[in-house]
Amino acid sequence: MVHKILSAREIPTVHGKKQTEPLNDLSEPINENPSENSSPCREFIVPKGEQPKRLDIYLSRNCLGFTRSRVQRLLDENLVTINGDFAPASHKIRGGDRIQVLIPPPRLQNAQPEQISLDILFEDEDLIVLSKPPGLVVHPAPGHSSGTLVNGLLFHFLQNRTEEGKPETEDEDWEKGSDPEKPARAGLVHRLDQDTSGVMVIGKSEDVVMNLMNQFRDRTVSKKYLALVKGIPPKKRGEIDAPIGRSQHDRKKFAVRHDGKPSQTRYRILEAFKENCSLLEVTLLTGRTHQIRVHFRHLGFPLLGDPVYGPKTGEDKRFPRQMLHAWKLSFQHPRLQTWLEFESPVPPDFRFVLETLTPLSSGTARPPEKSKS
Repeated sequence: MVHKILSAREIPTVHGKKQTEPLNDLSEPINENPSENSSPCREFIVPKGEQPKRLDIYLSRNCLGFTRSRVQRLLDENLVTINGDFAPASHKIRGGDRIQVLIPPPRLQNAQPEQISLDILFEDEDLIVLSKPPGLVVHPAPGHSSGTLVNGLLFHFLQNRTEEGKPETEDEDWEKGSDPEKPARAGLVHRLDQDTSGVMVIGKSEDVVMNLMNQFRDRTVSKKYLALVKGIPPKKRGEIDAPIGRSQHDRKKFAVRHDGKPSQTRYRILEAFKENCSLLEVTLLTGRTHQIRVHFRHLGFPLLGDPVYGPKTGEDKRFPRQMLHAWKLSFQHPRLQTWLEFESPVPPDFRFVLETLTPLSSGTARPPEKSKS
């Protein structure tokens, strides 16, 4: 029930057990041009009948849209595999080849430290887990050169080093990476849309970031969301299996397409309301750009408050933003090898909306009980 979610204790659950098997509920991290599930690991299948050509040329022209020099850097750093093996730029691709590219986080050397309030759920010498509020942009980009999460993190890490009596220059590894010719590694592992709230993990060293990125790539990270959608799905539980690609009508949007990338989303109804809407727990089995928003629009139950994929009705004005919250995140600690589980409290704007809704009946599906520490 909703009251259990709203009254959940606002502290993370940390389990000191080693992971023995990948979870069934999996997710990839976020390129999602920082969207709700933007994955730094991208996968491409070379179409059958494609003429052989150099790998760097194919990636630059057909897949990534990067310059050949940037693609070359990815290849030099062994961030590209073909059918599971590393390959040089001169390798000739063929139809049916499976190409995986691990995209490193953006360079941060131009970002300036800014004092921004951070809601930290957990922090140690290796990583930091926080709850991102709605409206906060994750990293600097055109139109958002300051006031981002990255600016706040730079200030936070710099302040910690100063308090510990360490020289400020030691923070340069976090900002620039140990090699100035290579993109920064420490920092962002995944991202969230500006208007999506919830839990995120950030690494403090290159090794930690790469370990976490590999966990996302291998789909051993569990990531669950709360989504408030228009309408009530006919089944209390379901799975959406529909490929996603760029919209043919608007290149800034994504849509379900027969030639898109395989995409799976699992959901269950936590509460149905008389106002003809439902609160869902959503688990991502893949990590495509705008996957949750696109899949539920395709299913006929768009996210309320979503200005891009949501319902185009007057009632949408009741919702301050897209009603999507990254609720739970679980992963293996890169150094300690313990399994960590975190839960981000429902933010005030989302909480207010839920408190104005009337549950249909006591027979509605219940949310999960809190995990025991």
